[in-house]
Amino acid sequence: VGEVEWTKVIVKEWNIDIFLNTNGFGMGFQQGRTPNYYDKHFWEIDFWYNIHHKAVLGRNPYFESTRPFTYGKMCDLFMLRGGYGYQRTIHQKPYWGGVRIRYTLSGGFALGIALPIYVYIAQYSAAGEVIGKVSERYDPEKHKIDVIISRSNFFLWIGKTTLHPGFYLKTGLNFDFSKDEYTMHALEIGGTFDMVFPPVQQMAYNKKKSWFLCAYI
Repeated sequence: VGEVEWTKVIVKEWNIDIFLNTNGFGMGFQQGRTPNYYDKHFWEIDFWYNIHHKAVLGRNPYFESTRPFTYGKMCDLFMLRGGYGYQRTIHQKPYWGGVRIRYTLSGGFALGIALPIYVYIAQYSAAGEVIGKVSERYDPEKHKIDVIISRSNFFLWIGKTTLHPGFYLKTGLNFDFSKDEYTMHALEIGGTFDMVFPPVQQMAYNKKKSWFLCAYI
């Protein structure tokens, strides 16, 4: 009835994501296909840095020109994720433009990468003067805040890295507001759940943790 309307269906999509979440920040890549007007199937990979909510970066005021460090921090935790996902369009753009709304659900393999923290420890003479420094793995029972000069060299940690495999789940709403039908500009909000084994202890005197729940944008 009336004039025939033509609608273009994009059959391939890819995007690069930069995101913030309640536990840190990261970036990712996603590529997918749209077999019909409403559905999209995709694979994704992302990498993000997990920040413990008690971590506070600072410097020892008794030593000048030193690297900042987080007192009590046992390791740096990164998450590498790769998996499969599905998106469903729940509101398509009108012909004159607007916003397309899709809900997204994905999951797959997660790998926690824990890099232990090494710090420079001050060496004192019998007279109480600093005569040098030595790099040691941070031990909360041994290294109090007054003997830590700064964070140690990054390359000392690499050989001590531990891997914590697991899985992740992610869901959210995607709002595509681009004016050009061949270019995607989108904002996505949602939540993620990561589970890794064995558990990771990021901060001293805090329990080891296997699961991480956060919201992202």
